[in-house]
Amino acid sequence: MKKNIHHVRKNIAERKRKRVQQNAPPQKPYLPPQDEELHGYPPIVSGYGKKMDPSPSKNRPSFLGIQVLLAALLFATVAIGKNTDFALLNGPEEWVTSQMQEDFPFAKVTAWYSERFGEPLQVVQPKDNEESGELAMPVNGTVTTPFQNDGKGIVLTTENNSEVKAVREGTVVFAGNNEDTKKTVILQHEDGSKTIYGYLSSIDVHLYEYVKSQSSLGSVTSEEGPSAEFFFAIEKDEQYLDPVEVIKVDESS
Repeated sequence: MKKNIHHVRKNIAERKRKRVQQNAPPQKPYLPPQDEELHGYPPIVSGYGKKMDPSPSKNRPSFLGIQVLLAALLFATVAIGKNTDFALLNGPEEWVTSQMQEDFPFAKVTAWYSERFGEPLQVVQPKDNEESGELAMPVNGTVTTPFQNDGKGIVLTTENNSEVKAVREGTVVFAGNNEDTKKTVILQHEDGSKTIYGYLSSIDVHLYEYVKSQSSLGSVTSEEGPSAEFFFAIEKDEQYLDPVEVIKVDESS
């Protein structure tokens, strides 16, 4: 009987000892005195806590990833809008087209790149024509419809199968069909101005191609006679200029 009581008391004491050890605060490691303490100065305090991880959380999405996702969504929206007739998608498609064809200063960026690296920034190799300091009309012809007719541009009559040349060097920001001027090429120049070449029968340049002055843009032909019509306009600061006042042309009819 006494042995059982002694065994029970021993178990109770053992459990109390374990609880005390579990509840006791963790002991700090012993650190020897620093040199500052030995000479009467306060010790240098350094933290022994858990170091913070300076790297970003793996669960937090990166800013670059968000940009890539948004760009992919925008590209998909424009691609779907190009191949479908959803009216809701026409807005984003028109906005992207406007930004890339009109608002972005392609010619200015090309000139900046050329000044620093010696060669124009381009996707398509430019045509090798000598640069001329004097402006010349895109075709040889006479003005049959003056600028005052609609306040946008002029119409010239020229020989059939005439080659249309760039008035100044620039970047092609439009090459295709226009509702008013049919097959049309629009060049953007370094100063932000644009020259517009319409009524073309063929187009020899591509979108975003860098062309030099007097480079061939296309041609004009007519099946009705020995002469063909050509539309030409100059736009600067969102206003149309009279090409006759900018370039010396033959206004005789």
